[in-house]
Amino acid sequence: MHIEERRPIRLVFATFTALIGTFATAAKPARAAPACTTLGTQPIVFIEAGDTQEPLVKRLGERLVNAASPVRIVYKNKRTCDLALDMITPNAMVNDSIPIKYIPSAAEDPAWTPRSPAPVCDADVGGNVLGLGIGATFLSSCTTLPTPRPVDLTEIKGPVQAYGFIAPLASSQVAITAEEGYFAYGFPGGTGQAIPWLDQGQRYSRGPTASTALTCAAAIGLKASQLKGTVPTGNTSTEILNAVASSVAPEAAIGIMGTEIYDAARDKVKLLAFKSFGQRYAYYPDKSATSFDKQNVRDGHYLPWAPTPYLTRVGGNGKAVDLNVQRIVDLVLGARVDADVSGLDQVIASGLVPECAMGVQRSFDGGPLSLYAPPESCACYYESKVPQGATSCATCSSDGVCGAGKCRRGFCEVQ
Repeated sequence: MHIEERRPIRLVFATFTALIGTFATAAKPARAAPACTTLGTQPIVFIEAGDTQEPLVKRLGERLVNAASPVRIVYKNKRTCDLALDMITPNAMVNDSIPIKYIPSAAEDPAWTPRSPAPVCDADVGGNVLGLGIGATFLSSCTTLPTPRPVDLTEIKGPVQAYGFIAPLASSQVAITAEEGYFAYGFPGGTGQAIPWLDQGQRYSRGPTASTALTCAAAIGLKASQLKGTVPTGNTSTEILNAVASSVAPEAAIGIMGTEIYDAARDKVKLLAFKSFGQRYAYYPDKSATSFDKQNVRDGHYLPWAPTPYLTRVGGNGKAVDLNVQRIVDLVLGARVDADVSGLDQVIASGLVPECAMGVQRSFDGGPLSLYAPPESCACYYESKVPQGATSCATCSSDGVCGAGKCRRGFCEVQ
């Protein structure tokens, strides 16, 4: 394994006045959109998802809306703790300042791809029933969620989401330690901080209900509510990406972000290798700064990560009451493969790590790791499907050539 090592950055205490951003309340956008329920004849699944999960929602949604048995995804981006509350309460998807988006079919927009902006639509009067909530960290980090939860609401562990600290391409920094993160994000201007991240206005963060803030804060020994810095007006990953990429103070600028969003923007910002408390070296989530294999996430060297919780209502059989929701969940988990839709492929292409490719696990944000052996490994398949992917695993068409292993998806997996 390639290990990324660096010299520690010296911690200093600086005294100066913090720059405090003042934001105007976002105005409700003017609406001239079609009703979501009049777009076509396909059944619709209404989803609230963290913006880190939008790449997967769009990729999978494109396949589903164009499938032989089509399903349309209509979704809204909401922070993990907020969408979890909506699923617990439960609340409907309604028209407000957060746009409702949908995935168009090829017939509706032949030029649309998952990299395109999703068009918008309007909810019905009174709103539409939420079928699925997709968060991006442990719900135990959401300290304000009511208990107990409804007995018919289930939480399913989805793919793993990694997070990290980004800097402008022009920055000379290549890594950050957990201690430096603690001092950079834990103190306002004028108190303890870490060089070169001294400018309050150049430290970008997310609000305390966002998974990005919850997981990154846990990795540096803080609570999300303790993170200092500038929260963009819309509190989105895209705003942080743009703010860091365009910073006029590249040495001072730093932000937090899901790695799948970073992976699609490597030409705009750099991801800093991360050295956790007690580690000797700093590691990228991938084997190197230029690969996409999430090797260091999967084997426990890179620590800022969490599984994505899928929330839905279930019946007495333990399955989602909406069969189309169950179809989406099964596709994402790799428990189902349709002739024209492979959810596992879309998970991998979106920069997430399916649980079947993980070798470690944890129970809460920032918690200790333990070894994990998935019941049906997909590590070889995962390695073959990531960008620039390659695997040393033997190919197969049956178990006979795999010795003690199993032939799964064309590769000899360990089990």
